[in-house]
Amino acid sequence: MSATTPPTSASVPQVRRAAEAELTVSTVRRIPPARQQAGRPSGPVRDLALLPNLLLPGVSHAGAAMLTADLGRHPQLCLPDSRRPGLFAELRYGRPVDVRPHDYDRHFARWAGQRYRMETSPDYLDGGLPMARTLADVLPGVRIVVLLRDPAHRLWTGYTDQLARRRLPRAITFDTFVERCLALRANGADRFEGNRHFRTLSSGFYVETLPHWFDVFGDRLRVVFTEDLQEEPAAGVRSLLDWLDLEPGDVPAVPVPDERADDRPDGGYPAPEPAAAGFNRRFWPGLPRGGAAWRLSAAGSAARLPRQSERARARIRSLYAGANAELAALMRDRGLTALPTWLTDPDA
Repeated sequence: MSATTPPTSASVPQVRRAAEAELTVSTVRRIPPARQQAGRPSGPVRDLALLPNLLLPGVSHAGAAMLTADLGRHPQLCLPDSRRPGLFAELRYGRPVDVRPHDYDRHFARWAGQRYRMETSPDYLDGGLPMARTLADVLPGVRIVVLLRDPAHRLWTGYTDQLARRRLPRAITFDTFVERCLALRANGADRFEGNRHFRTLSSGFYVETLPHWFDVFGDRLRVVFTEDLQEEPAAGVRSLLDWLDLEPGDVPAVPVPDERADDRPDGGYPAPEPAAAGFNRRFWPGLPRGGAAWRLSAAGSAARLPRQSERARARIRSLYAGANAELAALMRDRGLTALPTWLTDPDA
């Protein structure tokens, strides 16, 4: 069956332990660690490669743009000029990349000596072991923040978002979309770039990729849950800043939520609110809960998009139940016991 022929049926997916076998590691041009710009410099040093030393590699449809904006308001954190540099994105499709250290310079042209240069490329996590190993080699010492969201909610958001952006046929139902994702997953064809819009289901099996990232980065990797940031955004951001050895009190005003950040000409980062605003003033990060329709700006209309049925929601939860249980065990083994309900209660 070709990657372009719509399949008719597929079995329930199984968690894949050999995810590293699906991609090939690329050869990249690496700068020696001694020449990396690290620590807290006294000022910019433009003859050294401006490599990121803080990376948010995933996942998509989880609020990565809002978390990036929240962290980026700290004076010791520099965001890139482009919202998603994605220099290593080709590794997801098993293709080699030719990345030179100074290729990052244009993305951090505004760097002025901040302690951290942060990259957000939320599709990297899905690259598994080859992606993690390559990034660890090219970006020695980089710290990793992985943002995870209930994969059932995330799949629905991915589906409705792609409908709104006209990346899927308008007539495709959610059930048909899921069947297509399952069939492509069954033969590995959802790894092809041409089928990337049907990869959302597979990339929600976090336990297939996250263990490899833990193996490579160890204590330099921190997992954050979207649901926690929705409930307590201030505490979540403060905890991350503390992990990064940054003073939370240095953070200025909170940005206004922008639910269509991808369409913003300035790169997608929300504009700041007045200085008196606090973290908890808005619902973080403006993501839909449960079966609610994707909320659109004036560019679209939520009324045109479908709503998720209880039957469809129950089906997706059952698909992810086994993988979520394995992920919960992995989190507990690593000392993370405060888990969201989608990891502790499969029926929630």
